Amino acid sequence: MLSDEALDQLRQEIDHIDINLINLLSKRNQLCEKVGEHKLITGSPTRDLDREKVLIEKKLDLAKSLGLNPHFVHQLFDLIIEQSVKQQYRMKMGFSIKQRSRIAFLGEPGSYSHQALLQHSSAFGINVTPFGYPSFRQIVDSVKTDEMDMGILPLENTTSGSILDVYDLLQGSGIHIIGEEILAVNHCLVGKNESLETIRKIFGHPQAITQCNELLIKHPNWEIEYCSSSAAAIEKVLRSNEDGLVAIANEFAAQLYSLKVIHKGSSNQRKNFTRFILISKEPITVPVEVPCKTSILFATRQEPGALVSVLNQFKSNDIVLTKLQSRPVPEKPWEEMFYVDLEGHIEDIRVHNSLKMADHYCQFLKVLGCYPNSQIEKAKVELD
Repeated sequence: MLSDEALDQLRQEIDHIDINLINLLSKRNQLCEKVGEHKLITGSPTRDLDREKVLIEKKLDLAKSLGLNPHFVHQLFDLIIEQSVKQQYRMKMGFSIKQRSRIAFLGEPGSYSHQALLQHSSAFGINVTPFGYPSFRQIVDSVKTDEMDMGILPLENTTSGSILDVYDLLQGSGIHIIGEEILAVNHCLVGKNESLETIRKIFGHPQAITQCNELLIKHPNWEIEYCSSSAAAIEKVLRSNEDGLVAIANEFAAQLYSLKVIHKGSSNQRKNFTRFILISKEPITVPVEVPCKTSILFATRQEPGALVSVLNQFKSNDIVLTKLQSRPVPEKPWEEMFYVDLEGHIEDIRVHNSLKMADHYCQFLKVLGCYPNSQIEKAKVELD
């Protein structure tokens, strides 16, 4: 058994190694930026997946020789390479978004929308000034009136599905989708000094409550109160002097408001993600080289097989559709509007041809935006 002094010495050495790792990552980042500048000047492609595959395989061989877990090392370098690639994509975009710093999000500081906004701005290396709004509509209106430069809206969740209010706001809104962000949602129960045994009441956003209902069902004595956002749920806890009150939120919010995390992993599903979209009054221009998604909105002609005919145009051009959502057309009973996300750049000839042919079967077809895909392709490396 180690003495307290020996254990403390080991922890100090580990901390020293961690500091060195951070310094080395910073140096690596600087070198990647220089490589990116070269690619920008010479017009060279950002990625070479074959080269990335070889590099990762060499690192896995070294890891095995040192007794390290190759799966862990593979995950680590997938993440490092992803960050480097995104960094160089940003350089090629020049990124006009840097001039759009006022961003509207749902709720108060600490909400999931606020966290997604900070995650996105950090990934793109931009400074932002976040402004909280109480509703999706007010976020959209703030962008339309130039009160805000951008807004961020949750669009769908892997557990509770589509957020239909947001899809409805995209109809005829006069805004453009300019980006996306996927946030890992890790629900916790947070409060002041409570434990699971002393909880009386749960505050939470309806989506968060739905995503945690398996835990809540196990405690039928807990009273549930719905709130407009996770931050609003936290505010209820903070303002009350009663005991036994907790909110469904994340660790980020708990730290922000100095609350105690009472129960981690409260979601029904361990892998729970929310996809957010960034909106702006003006579109952005993305180089063709950057992997993109294109989002469209359309209404078909009122004739048999019209929707199938539209979808077949994408199938015939090998276009992958990642989302198809139908919504009723306001003031037109029994008519449907369709929202589609597809993989590909708007200037790709296959995407261009698909949209041109699909338009023949539509009453109208509108491109909502072409923007960088938040998930990039990884080099395919086989593990033993």
